[in-house]
Amino acid sequence: MLSMLGAHKDVAMNGSRNRNVFGAFALMISDDIVRASSSRAPEAGPAASALALLAHKPGLSIRMLAVGVGLSHAGTVRLVDRMATEGLIERREHSTDGRTRSLYLTRAGKVASDKVLASRDQVIAEGLSVLNSRELKILCDISERVLRSRLESLEQSYRICRLCCYEGCTKCPIGDELHKRGVDRETNDDA
Repeated sequence: MLSMLGAHKDVAMNGSRNRNVFGAFALMISDDIVRASSSRAPEAGPAASALALLAHKPGLSIRMLAVGVGLSHAGTVRLVDRMATEGLIERREHSTDGRTRSLYLTRAGKVASDKVLASRDQVIAEGLSVLNSRELKILCDISERVLRSRLESLEQSYRICRLCCYEGCTKCPIGDELHKRGVDRETNDDA
């Protein structure tokens, strides 16, 4: 079994270079997305992801929102408290568990989420503008294949999709892969 530290040694030199170039590209786009979306959120940090994720999946519990935004339960409670105080989200009774609250965007939260997602989309469009439509389709097909193969769980799906635009993803590869594996986000959102 290869360790991750030495994994590059058994691959041709151009393989290592290709991974490095891709890694730099992925980090550049990711950093641009985080910077742009955070600049449109009401506060720095995971607020942008929380807004986008609740637009994508209204009714999430604090537990699943915590998984999606990468915070502890306590940190997510504090984030939700701040966003509720700002009038961006509201807590409602959960449909099946009286101890749990479901989280929903308010009208102001939806406006804020739309701004976050628009800035994210603009950065991605600018970053990929050097590609022609054929190249963009190839990149999308490859990305979809990698996303499907690397998906581990329902919980990870919320982390992956935390800054996705629901309306823009008409055939979500993550949702489709979960469905193919017999996992339904609609009925298992607190699994």
